Amino acid sequence: MTFLKVAVVLWVTLAAAGAEIFDWKGEPLREVKLNTVAFRGWVPEGTTPLRGVLVLIPGRHGDGRGMAEQKPWQDLATQTGFALIGCQFSDGDPFLYQQDEAGEVAKAIDTAVSQLALLSKHPELENAPLAFWGTSAGSNVSARYCALNPKRVVAFASSKGTSGPRETSQEAYEIPMFFALGAKDKPEWLAESKTNLEKGTQKGAPWTVALSQSEGHEVGESLQPIYPFFKAAIEMRLAVSGGQKASRPLGNKKAAWVKLQKIDPKQGWLGNPDTYEVARFKDFKGAKSSAVWFCNEEVANAWKSYVQPK
Repeated sequence: MTFLKVAVVLWVTLAAAGAEIFDWKGEPLREVKLNTVAFRGWVPEGTTPLRGVLVLIPGRHGDGRGMAEQKPWQDLATQTGFALIGCQFSDGDPFLYQQDEAGEVAKAIDTAVSQLALLSKHPELENAPLAFWGTSAGSNVSARYCALNPKRVVAFASSKGTSGPRETSQEAYEIPMFFALGAKDKPEWLAESKTNLEKGTQKGAPWTVALSQSEGHEVGESLQPIYPFFKAAIEMRLAVSGGQKASRPLGNKKAAWVKLQKIDPKQGWLGNPDTYEVARFKDFKGAKSSAVWFCNEEVANAWKSYVQPK
């Protein structure tokens, strides 16, 4: 089955500072009963080659294409050498695409990345690593992609998902993930998320859980710690030996590309979820088994600002 064909290229235009924006639509996804599949891509100016793609997925049946034009996401993409894809999955069954049992949505995302590589004339994106951000249903779609294709995922951040990763593998446990939760969210969603996230953190997965006491299911201020998380996680995963940045991304078949690096949690920071004190892993005085893990000091301080009662 062809999971995604480009039906229409709606427009290509020059955005701020000469960066390009691309809009296109795909065919309906029949297995998950979705009729509207659309994407907007953004490529930063002057970044060649690009290192990967950050995929942005909104809540249930939402239109996330506009996020590709939001300055904070574009700034992050420019800093990391990534392109952006904002997604719209709507008009149909509200739940099947979140479960994605046959991997139809995941294949549509892969094909969308290939289409952006073609439209933007950045062939290195064809098999480049991906990072994911999702909220609510978009978090579930992202988590499912991580379960299906863990070797391709650099990092994943969730704003108020409804369950956390329901199923995963040892390879998926190696993906750095950030989960922003709201204490005022639906109790059943919060409880399931905590249960599933504990499975990962108990296995030593480089996962960060940030529970805001003042927020519910809305995105709220959760992006404030997520932006530095992505920046740090991408650099850690695309680093080469000796701590240098990877000069080329994964994906160009004509070159020997660096593999995604496995993170050593001992190189990060830890935080006390009760006192909000943070310190380097080696200097942390509390119980490491119950501490929250962070990529670096910037992420630790952003977490502290987000979760500490105002």
